[in-house]
Amino acid sequence: MWALLRIRGKHMSEVWFAIPSASVERCRERLPAWRDRGYRIAILQNVERGEIPADIVQWSDDYPGWGESINILCSSIVPESADIIVSGGDDMLPDPDRTAQELAAEYFERFPDGFGVMQPAGDSFMWAENYCGSPWFGRRFFSAMYGGHGPMCGGYRHNWADYELYWVARCIGKLWMRDDATQHHAHFTREGEEQPEWWTTNVAAADRRDCELFLSRKHMFFPGYEPRGVETTFDRHELLRHEPGIAEWKWNNNYAPHALTQPVAKRLADALESCKDRGAARVAIYGAGTHTLKAAQALATPPVDIVGILDDDASRQGERMWGYPIMTPREALAAEVEAVVLSSDSFEDALWESSASLRAAGVEVVRLYGATATAQGAGA
Repeated sequence: MWALLRIRGKHMSEVWFAIPSASVERCRERLPAWRDRGYRIAILQNVERGEIPADIVQWSDDYPGWGESINILCSSIVPESADIIVSGGDDMLPDPDRTAQELAAEYFERFPDGFGVMQPAGDSFMWAENYCGSPWFGRRFFSAMYGGHGPMCGGYRHNWADYELYWVARCIGKLWMRDDATQHHAHFTREGEEQPEWWTTNVAAADRRDCELFLSRKHMFFPGYEPRGVETTFDRHELLRHEPGIAEWKWNNNYAPHALTQPVAKRLADALESCKDRGAARVAIYGAGTHTLKAAQALATPPVDIVGILDDDASRQGERMWGYPIMTPREALAAEVEAVVLSSDSFEDALWESSASLRAAGVEVVRLYGATATAQGAGA
């Protein structure tokens, strides 16, 4: 009955609102609005068990995380007759101006094969236009992504999974952000409520790890996102040119040791500005260690073209840090680097020795801490 229906010669899609929930009260309050707009509802319930107005309710003893919960809903809870799955949370409300069927028809006009993400972004609360917090997936997308595991990266506890989805979908050309459609986010901060216990336990406590996971995956262009049976091309330049460094900012300002991070970032930022002033447009950073991790803010919007990050560890070649390729000094020379900034406090002398071939080739090498540090670079 709920398979793809034909009414007057037109297809009606079966659209499911499928979310994890730890609150019976929020489900009872908000799920009827989805049902009234024509959605069927599936809930992966955890923490709090109770009767709620949903077509399918499945209990989970453990919370697998937001992204992985969506994967589970897509793969084994929502029936195979579903053409589209809409996700989010139990604090979301549906678009008030269009039914599920109307939005589904518009989705399939944009993505006829069902391989794409549509995010109603008319509600800009919490910068929602920059991530996919309540996305629409066609069956081909949620069945194929991440090697067939599901539409989301399941490694995050809560935050940043929606941000990875946004950039993966955008970089493969399958993202439709719609400011003409709205799914209201009734977040507790918006409603003036106190931070609930489930948020403290599952979101706030895990945010640092989730942020660091996003950063590590971003630098490797989100490995494992590749869909099964669908050819895609990931536009790395789209990510490198347009991703604004929100996670770097969050990590630096919330989690990195403040007394260390700010001076380190300032030293590197001043050194890069000094390189620019002296006419060096193509610059590399030497050192892919903790010092460069702490200096992330200086690399988010550098005043010069960062060619790459140099490291002598052969096993790290081919990796990325802060979106930049890790390369050897020889590769930097081949890339016609004009200046190299040494990014280490403990091992700067060793890096200076290792940079001899660069200096011999006429490349300016800038120290941040040693005797040859520029006045600008040393002034932290």
